[in-house]
Amino acid sequence: MADHPELPPRSSHDENRSSRRLRTLRRGRIVLSNYRSSFDVMIRDLSPSGVKLKLAEIWAVPAAFELHLLKPDGTLDLAVPCRTEWQSGILVGATFTRPLPSGSRQAEP
Repeated sequence: MADHPELPPRSSHDENRSSRRLRTLRRGRIVLSNYRSSFDVMIRDLSPSGVKLKLAEIWAVPAAFELHLLKPDGTLDLAVPCRTEWQSGILVGATFTRPLPSGSRQAEP
């Protein structure tokens, strides 16, 4: 069987996923402590049930946080509560604790 160099290797994190994630490069922000702290992140994969994030540097992401999905101009597109499922260095897998609004591209109140 031929190898497919264009396909990324599957990780054990991929096997535990409840829905397929689509690769993306989108800006995001982890918001903590009722907006007292925030950290910019890159959203690498996105699905209706969760995300894979890339941090700018290694730090311990807390078990629960709010993720802000940002528009290309840096303004807020959507805010979603998340739960950290795993972390490996600068990569973090998280699930949404509330479903994404279907078809919504606006920030929730």
